[in-house]
Amino acid sequence: MATLGSIQQELINMQSNTAVNKAKELAATGASQELDGDAFLMLMLEQLKNQDPMNPMDNSEMLAQQAQFTQLQELQEMNETLATNNMIQQANSLVGKTVQIIDPNNTSRTITGLVTSANFTSGSATITVNGKEYPLGLVAAITDGAPASSNDVIMNKKLSELNGAQDITDGYIYVTVQDEKYQKTHTDIKITGDMTVKELMDELGKAGLETEIKDGILTIKKGDNKSIAITQGKHDNSDASVASNLVEKMQMFQSETGDLETAILDYNRSSSSN
Repeated sequence: MATLGSIQQELINMQSNTAVNKAKELAATGASQELDGDAFLMLMLEQLKNQDPMNPMDNSEMLAQQAQFTQLQELQEMNETLATNNMIQQANSLVGKTVQIIDPNNTSRTITGLVTSANFTSGSATITVNGKEYPLGLVAAITDGAPASSNDVIMNKKLSELNGAQDITDGYIYVTVQDEKYQKTHTDIKITGDMTVKELMDELGKAGLETEIKDGILTIKKGDNKSIAITQGKHDNSDASVASNLVEKMQMFQSETGDLETAILDYNRSSSSN
């Protein structure tokens, strides 16, 4: 007949084996190596299993370990709650701001747009930009949330006066347009710091492109063309000294629609209007 002590020992052995097997499974699958509740329970059960029967742990020592186990679980839950709250605050703080999103389908490109909502499900957060949801972790850049200068003000500004573009160098860019028949045309455009945004838009128009300014963002539209591209330098000229850094300074990139855009063309940096 089994004694109470042998039954208790068998229960301890069963619990210990379960904890050990789970720990091995976590290690095999590459799970977190942090000392979580399962690992702590495994250690405590192993200690019970291998204790000296002539000098077992007293009740106070076992209670202390149980208290540590409970404290560990509470700390883990608190950390998860804090992480979730921080994620919610970060996502909510982006609503109403213009952001750059890394394109999940092409990580070499970014998508610019206004964040219209923040969404939360199962411990994850997404934001809605241009009508589509993106994970919060794809945000690459954020504006200061200030309103953009008016379109007329921006169009009459010199390129060298634009925020973050004061160091634009004189030189050339060239525009490549591939039409519906896959015919390519290349147009060289001379860039100077004294050129206004409107003058740049006029030059792009001569290259066969439609442009638009809205909410501080200059969009160079793809239209019915198969593709458009703007490259620093002159077409068929490898001399870097003739290249303007306009594309870099204005943070031009291709949007998911194929249009070329500047990330933030000109945002006010103070409460006073320009």
